[in-house]
Amino acid sequence: MHLIWLEDFIELARTRSFSRAAENRFVTHPAFGRRIKALEQWVGAELVVRSHPVSLTPAGQLFLDAASHSVDVLHAARAQLQDNAGPREQVLRVATGRTLARTFLPDWYESINRRFGPFPVSVSTGGAQDVIMRLAAGEADLLLIYSSPTTRLLIDPLRYESLTLAREVLLPVSAADKKGRPKFKLSTLAGAAAATPWLGFSQSLTLRGVLAKHLAGLSRKPALHMVYEADSYEAILEMARRGTGVAWLPQRLLQEDIAARRLLVIGDAGMRVNFDISLYRMRGNGNPLVTAIWDGVVSDAVD
Repeated sequence: MHLIWLEDFIELARTRSFSRAAENRFVTHPAFGRRIKALEQWVGAELVVRSHPVSLTPAGQLFLDAASHSVDVLHAARAQLQDNAGPREQVLRVATGRTLARTFLPDWYESINRRFGPFPVSVSTGGAQDVIMRLAAGEADLLLIYSSPTTRLLIDPLRYESLTLAREVLLPVSAADKKGRPKFKLSTLAGAAAATPWLGFSQSLTLRGVLAKHLAGLSRKPALHMVYEADSYEAILEMARRGTGVAWLPQRLLQEDIAARRLLVIGDAGMRVNFDISLYRMRGNGNPLVTAIWDGVVSDAVD
């Protein structure tokens, strides 16, 4: 059983709405529903009546008191233990995606270390909704994320401020054939026979919406046939290397493969997708280390 399930249930009991509770918990409606279901399975009883508005079953009413008390006690104990721990070195807590943790964060960390002196960093990775939730729950000081329609929808600008740290590009790539030429091309011809095998992003990936919006706006859309889908850019990269299909992937992730000509950039310039790498923090964050770093990197922000 996860503490986050108890907090979800308490929020659902407060709002009496799955959609509103999911929004307040920074998670999709289906994912929120699955977490409530998982909690009911752990308890061994139905806790909510899925009506409009949502109501609690007798078991739910009883469990709400226990859940609220447990969450209060755990948070209070945590606060007390942190207060009693005495002075300790400040740790910068950064939540980010797995790909950014590999391709962007190391260089950025080294640059701010040179400017502000050495300090420890705790990095947690996950899907977009997971890392946004960590920032919202106070479990992260900074959120480093690909900017997309999804993130802009989930992150309230009244509660959080943001900086654009860098530009990035989604490049369409294909494995090379034995002659060193692209195994696949991006055809804009209609018809299933001309469709190009495509390695796509699962819904949990931030860049799915970025790519979909770009492709929808093209006057000549490529004919694509989905053959593989994953919730990891690295997993898609590996399948692209194996020649399974074409893929759009971040340029920083592709650098070594393009230099070694394991993967070749295909399509014209219009097939490339520009997007941002953004940094977020909660407004009013009083952590001196966070404030110093934030104020320092404001001058580096990309307009």
